[in-house]
Amino acid sequence: MKKLLFLLPLLFLLSADTAPKCYKVTKITTLVEAPEMKKERILFGIKQMTEEMLSEKVSICEDGTSVEVEVMSIEAPSTSTSFGPFAKEKKETIVKLRIIIGKDDYWGQGKANVTVQSTFLDLNDDNLPFSKTAFSGAVKKALQEAINEM
Repeated sequence: MKKLLFLLPLLFLLSADTAPKCYKVTKITTLVEAPEMKKERILFGIKQMTEEMLSEKVSICEDGTSVEVEVMSIEAPSTSTSFGPFAKEKKETIVKLRIIIGKDDYWGQGKANVTVQSTFLDLNDDNLPFSKTAFSGAVKKALQEAINEM
């Protein structure tokens, strides 16, 4: 009888699902076009960043729960100030995305800035070029915000 009482809790522990959850980034999509950058490179980069940042919080494996990332919007408003020969141009890159795991959505928004100051110089088309570094930084911040919601 003592052996049965000892084996019963042991069997319960072995049958319980005690394995940690495991995830796999399966799909990256974007609802926006960024003509300044190739779409394939953007999606590949976001997948790499997502896997890296998720691995800091959860396990990543080949047959894990599906994780999808959807880029909802990319905005790049700019502001400029000039006083005589002095000019300052600022562009803020804002990325909004969501991470989908099963039926759960986790939203994130990231911002990154690029600022140019000049004296007696004109920008070619009065517009700052799209910065890949700023975009990458904004994506990373948005991913971090969404992952922190998990």
